Amino acid sequence: GGICTREDVVSAVWPDDVSDGISEQAIDALVRRLRDRISEYAPDHQYIVTVRGHGFRLEQG
Repeated sequence: GGICTREDVVSAVWPDDVSDGISEQAIDALVRRLRDRISEYAPDHQYIVTVRGHGFRLEQG
């Protein structure tokens, strides 16, 4: 799939008036929790891949 930047994640998750000041660490923690949840159902596949310097990409199963 296409690459989602951290800014894309912020705008999709937090409303405009709350999104200011969201750190990269907060986004990484959110993605880590999402990966953990997904791995409960599909432990043998990583659906969210980090693209260093760019963001995240969704992988098909």
